[in-house]
Amino acid sequence: MSLSDAKLLQSEFSKPTFDYDKLVSKLSEIRHDLKHQPVEIKAVDIFFDYLVIGSFYDDVRISQYSFGCLCHLVKRLYFQEQTKLRRYANQIVPVLIEKLAEKNKVHDVARKALTDYWRASSIDVERCIRKAGFLNDRDEVREQTLRFLCTLQETEPKFVVRGLLFDIVSALKDSSPKVQEACIQSLVILHRNASHQAIIDLKAEIVNQHIPPEITKGLSNKLGVEILPKEDTESSQKMANATSTQRLPRSRTVDITNHSAGNTGLAAGSISTSTVIMRTPLAVLSAKSDENRNLPLFSTPSTSPSLTLAPTLSESVLLYIKQIPGTVMEDLKPIYVASARDLEQLMEGMVRWFDGKETEANWAERQKSIVTLRELVRGNAVSDYMVEFITCLRFLADGIIKAVSSLRTTLSTHGCKLVSDLANITGSAIDSFADSFTQTLIKLSASTKKIAGQSANASLVVLLAYTSFQHRIAVHVCGACRDKNASARLFGAGWLQVLLMVHVDQKLSMEATNCIEIFESSIKSCLADANPHVRESMRATYWEFQALWPNRASALINNLDPMARKALEKANPNSSKNSSLSSGAAEKPVAAAARPRVSAVAKAIMEAKQKQEAQAQIQKPALRGLDKPAVNMTKSV
Repeated sequence: MSLSDAKLLQSEFSKPTFDYDKLVSKLSEIRHDLKHQPVEIKAVDIFFDYLVIGSFYDDVRISQYSFGCLCHLVKRLYFQEQTKLRRYANQIVPVLIEKLAEKNKVHDVARKALTDYWRASSIDVERCIRKAGFLNDRDEVREQTLRFLCTLQETEPKFVVRGLLFDIVSALKDSSPKVQEACIQSLVILHRNASHQAIIDLKAEIVNQHIPPEITKGLSNKLGVEILPKEDTESSQKMANATSTQRLPRSRTVDITNHSAGNTGLAAGSISTSTVIMRTPLAVLSAKSDENRNLPLFSTPSTSPSLTLAPTLSESVLLYIKQIPGTVMEDLKPIYVASARDLEQLMEGMVRWFDGKETEANWAERQKSIVTLRELVRGNAVSDYMVEFITCLRFLADGIIKAVSSLRTTLSTHGCKLVSDLANITGSAIDSFADSFTQTLIKLSASTKKIAGQSANASLVVLLAYTSFQHRIAVHVCGACRDKNASARLFGAGWLQVLLMVHVDQKLSMEATNCIEIFESSIKSCLADANPHVRESMRATYWEFQALWPNRASALINNLDPMARKALEKANPNSSKNSSLSSGAAEKPVAAAARPRVSAVAKAIMEAKQKQEAQAQIQKPALRGLDKPAVNMTKSV
């Protein structure tokens, strides 16, 4: 498929009046060629623009043939060059989502094409599903979007529901009963074999969005899980009554002709609007009007927005974290963006610098991008455009990991600081990245560079403190406690202490995922470690473990030798200085027993040495040349 074929299709659509049979024949020929021939990249723009136009014609034949060609073009690019699909996501994916509401064959073709598109660019497709699917004006589209996610999970094991959980739960308050019923069925299917953590996330999202109790009760019965405690039902009812059950405002519709003409440079009147459906999903992605579009990209308001997204920690946890060097956020000049589109353009421009390996040509740009991200999180990007920021951050997650793992200390330090800033400001919004960040920081903590190890330690402490508890992260931390590297074991004891201090409310979750056993094994291993610093650090962690599970902690301390047990009791923060001793008189025997005993062989050696020194003192005058010194000495003796 060459550029000339695309221009021929363009000329057919540009005619004021044209032969429908001839256009259908041309579309049938294009569909056949797309199945068997590669397409020229220069022709993709024109093909996509006019196939989208044809997909919404009133004539059924043109609509079906155009949409069929569109889906075959997506399939062709999926096998030929997947990276090109990401460029057209905002234009093509909403069309595929809209066609999900069609019947029979069109629905099946749209579902298969959308699945292929997700395989090529999952982040773009999920972003479009959020905006063009869940915020669509048509009830049928919203309903079929939910059902598509169920089929996507069945066919694609890599699909994670968590990124769209907020939008799915929001559909429980939809004004359409069909959408509500589809949402309940989808949640049941999506969480049929879900992990314990996924169920916890679902419960938290339902509580945060104040879902009415009658809907929650029906969902609980179908899931077989108690979502809300009985004592909270009455309070939830009051919150639900106070909360509006209306759906989010949906986007206005615009003429597809204007959109397509703007892309191809054609006049608005070059295409007959009488044959085009006025309503189109293409405007959904630009639904939010940019009122401040005339403002510069970077502006500095007089007051910065308050960032209260991260959870509030207790004073004891904050005091512990502040004692660790490098955990306090640095003062950087914040960057403010005028719109979500500017934020996406800025962050997507950084992706290319992290492609491939680090070289002399790209490391400076990587460092510049990391610093820019640190300044963005201090501005309004997180508070005003959280969804867009986290979506774009997925593209940069691998790049951040590369920066943290860099051999250049400055770049690595900035990467660690960025992870700390993200955790400090966004909190649990980066839970999906926490696992990969944790593994990278643990590896870096074992580095021979002291600065790199300390930066990794500080970043991981903040990450563990401000993100949600996850079983996999707990396993990684306990694995660090048994690492061959002493630095990793030393830091691991502190990380485990942070987990136990911060996530006290997750005690039941820890017990359900068998975390107690791995915690106990790690504590026992470090208390018997050959490194005294590791033993000292783990003693404080033991008492945090003892506060949660006293019976398990008592059994652990009873199995220690007397010296280790005594040192552990002295480290108890809840006891007085002399609580481990019954009286002051008891200190003397302990101190005397602590003195090293001198063996008989050592005593004989010391006596012989003293005797030799005494003889040497007697023989010293003979070296001064005195007359008859030996006789006088003998007589004196």
